[in-house]
Amino acid sequence: MKLITVFVVSSMLGVMGRRATMIKPHRDVSTTQGTVRGYLTPTHAAYFGIPYARSPTRRDRYKAPEPPPTWDGIFEASHKIKCPQPGEDGDENCLVINIFAPRHADPLPVYVFVHDGGFQTGWGTYEPPERILKEHFVVVSFNYRLGALGFLCLNTAEVLGNAGLKDQIAALYWVHRNIKRFGGNPDEVIVHGIGSGAISVQLLLTSGLVNGLIHKVIVESGSALSPMSITYDPVSLAYQGAISIGYEGTNDIEEMYRFYEEASSEDLSNIQVTFLPCVENNEDSHSLINFDPIHKLQEGKYHKVPTMITYADTNYKPNITESFAKPPDNMADLMPNNLEFNSGVIQEKVGQIVKEFYFGNDIYITEDLDQTYFEYSYDVFIEYPVVKFAMLYAGNGPHMVYLMQFTQGTDTSTISNILDSLYKDYDGDIVLERAQTLWQNFIKIGDPTPLTTSLIPDIWQPVALDKRDTKAIASIQMLHFEGTTLRGSPPPKNQRVLFWDNIYSKFYRSHIVTEIEKTEELYDDGTDV
Repeated sequence: MKLITVFVVSSMLGVMGRRATMIKPHRDVSTTQGTVRGYLTPTHAAYFGIPYARSPTRRDRYKAPEPPPTWDGIFEASHKIKCPQPGEDGDENCLVINIFAPRHADPLPVYVFVHDGGFQTGWGTYEPPERILKEHFVVVSFNYRLGALGFLCLNTAEVLGNAGLKDQIAALYWVHRNIKRFGGNPDEVIVHGIGSGAISVQLLLTSGLVNGLIHKVIVESGSALSPMSITYDPVSLAYQGAISIGYEGTNDIEEMYRFYEEASSEDLSNIQVTFLPCVENNEDSHSLINFDPIHKLQEGKYHKVPTMITYADTNYKPNITESFAKPPDNMADLMPNNLEFNSGVIQEKVGQIVKEFYFGNDIYITEDLDQTYFEYSYDVFIEYPVVKFAMLYAGNGPHMVYLMQFTQGTDTSTISNILDSLYKDYDGDIVLERAQTLWQNFIKIGDPTPLTTSLIPDIWQPVALDKRDTKAIASIQMLHFEGTTLRGSPPPKNQRVLFWDNIYSKFYRSHIVTEIEKTEELYDDGTDV
């Protein structure tokens, strides 16, 4: 019997030993919710799908996120999850965060990436950012609600709006409370947003709700002042969206809410309208945007941190599938939606001025006409709002704001490939090497060019303004990054930027009606534009 017993025990120990060797190398971290288990690679530990907020139910699927769940035991952080969106498998239980931490981490700077996707698509990356990890950062990505689930706005207690932005604040708060346990420094958080991610970050900065959560910012190719950043009529947008997926009711808010509450996430992902952030005309304690961003910037009431702002130039032929035959007959109909005129006469007059500024006369070859239409759209949606945000953000505090225009040239010299270069090595490409150096210097010390080198021969000067200069936007200092050339100067097309600044100073359509606007008629039919 003793022999048999010894044999059995020995056999069990052998099996257990073999199983032990099969267990993947891992690292357990104790968070405020419970223990999470990530898995080790030669360079880092990766944690996927950690909940930073409680999963919304049908009754609160459009509300601000609730505090995250807790658990006993060990949470396997290996879940790669996406929020519902067009063309992708998604799950409404998607408010999760992903973390990449160097294997031997002391309190390191934390790099948080806010994904693009026009508020309708995207997810927190699963790709390990090897290049950034080599520079000794803890890297974070996360999901936030998209489309109707993230940005439906009915101005009611059940659907205040901006749920996706509130998710982002919840994720940053989770980072603040927990990242130290992963080797990160909660007092050194760098947030990097591109496109709609950049718009999101700017809106969070002006909200006043991220003080202490963000310490440096990089924003690319997006501006909270763009016509496509905030919707003016979210209820009409909700009505159009509901109709696009079979709604047959009225535009009554309660009726629409019941429809959206019961709609499947698949149907919501197929809505044929673009949901955007909104101004929440409600005094609810969960309101995030109850202001006009430009008013906050003008008043200096925003979270001030060192900021790097970049955008791409249009010094290349646009990819237009259908060519334009002639300049527009009526430019007034093509004016951006964040301009407002108190009469049709003024609108026609401003439209004619814009047409003459861009098109001059009617003698055009097709390629020139295509380019002119493209440049008009680019100025309205990208260049002017980006430069204006940089000017206003830099104008009310001692923090450094760095503005750069990047001219796309070769196949590798694109904004997207510069972003990729932060994740991968591109040996031998001087453009990408320079970009990596500028980005990494800013991330580390808040200054992209602390000294000149053979690689970076010029100092990138921060934005500095004379507030008494009404034409300051035309002389704003910025870095021009074109191929192998770096130079500092005002915007090369500064007269176009100044042109739009003059128009917006007179006709900007506010998201909040001020007391002055309620009691004073700003313009009459004889206004000199």
